Amino acid sequence: MKLSNLFKGIRLPRPPAAAPPVDLPAPERVYLPLRQHRGAVAEAQVKPGDQVAIGQVVGASEEFESAAVQATVSGVVESIVQTVDPAGQKVPTVVIKNDGADTWVADTAEALADPAGAKASRPSRLLKRLRESGLVRAQVEGRPLHVDLSPPMAPQSYLYMTGIPVVRPVDTLIVNAVDPDPPVCPNLSCLTQVGEELAVGVAALARISGAKRVILALPAGGDASALAAMAGQHEWETASVSQTAYPFATDNLLVSALTGRQVPTPYGEPKDVGVVLMPLISALDVGRVLISGRPVIDRVFTVAGEVKNPQTFRVRLGTPIRDVIEAAGGGPSRPGKIIVGGPMMGLAIFDPATPVTRSTEGVLVQSAGNVVSYADHPCIHCGRCVAACPVNLIPSELGKLCEFRMYEEAAEMNLMNCIECGCCAYVCPAKRPMVHFLRHGKTEVLAGRME
Repeated sequence: MKLSNLFKGIRLPRPPAAAPPVDLPAPERVYLPLRQHRGAVAEAQVKPGDQVAIGQVVGASEEFESAAVQATVSGVVESIVQTVDPAGQKVPTVVIKNDGADTWVADTAEALADPAGAKASRPSRLLKRLRESGLVRAQVEGRPLHVDLSPPMAPQSYLYMTGIPVVRPVDTLIVNAVDPDPPVCPNLSCLTQVGEELAVGVAALARISGAKRVILALPAGGDASALAAMAGQHEWETASVSQTAYPFATDNLLVSALTGRQVPTPYGEPKDVGVVLMPLISALDVGRVLISGRPVIDRVFTVAGEVKNPQTFRVRLGTPIRDVIEAAGGGPSRPGKIIVGGPMMGLAIFDPATPVTRSTEGVLVQSAGNVVSYADHPCIHCGRCVAACPVNLIPSELGKLCEFRMYEEAAEMNLMNCIECGCCAYVCPAKRPMVHFLRHGKTEVLAGRME
């Protein structure tokens, strides 16, 4: 029996075969938010009128949960303005007019030639290089990579349940080549683009985290022959993961399926059970940084949905999303939604000028006619959401409690364990806005406990 058959959740259409990313020319202007992740905002290191080169730091912070921001084109800093990032938050943003020269700042970092160099380097040195490069995990509201890879500052409170503090050392690295929210599929498009960059990236990630075991999660039915061949050369394990069983490829569920370890809920993460999980495109970015000695200035970015030519591009960071949609042939005549991240867990944006950042993987474009409208109908107690919930909650009851502001009662029914996958809203015949109810309820619970 397949592991995916043991999960609840829902079945989604298989994503179409993805072609390798197409390089998109640099835009006339880039908009670089000084926070491109979950965490602290960086401080501007430039001012209007300054001439900058590619790779030059334009934003930095001493805060641990902050990543440096580098120029992705050479040119002149036009202004520093407030813009809205893909998460809907206002962020100070450096605007650079491209001079078209593509001049790089002088290299200062030493380049690593092969995986042996990564294995021989001190973990602290590798981590310092990643922090200086400003790498961020490729997912909506992802964290800086150096935060994801650093040891926990202190054991999580739930590990004290026995009265004995326990921190489990990391022993396993999972590189996930399966896109968790198709048809936004940047990882799928990079399946055939692997080589020395991935070998160095995986070696560095294993060295930093201390992992001795490496597992590649490969998409079932995808062309993963190149990755499988690399796995054989480097003694990595491989696992075939369904692309249609949703949300099978999300972090905690994938860790459970591949290692048998249950990530504690509601606030646990794979590191708590000795696992580091990294998307394929992030592992490739690590390799590129270490081999080139330069920061990554672009992002693999998918445009899916109702555009003329759905496509994955390699886009300069700071490019307005509308430019990428135009490169894919343009959106529908009656625009409906632009969803950053994917149809099930993504965030709708209201301004197509929102820039591509380090934490964005792609967008889904919908016409007005295909946007699902939710209703204020009462729950009809059909139980479909209960059958679909992959973490075994009772979404129908939680939705009602949150709707009527009974937040603590919902918390007692494990509201905080909700992973916001959207399965309950997807199957609800009454079209109740289940994710909105539950997300709002979780926010209210956290706000109440902070008072």
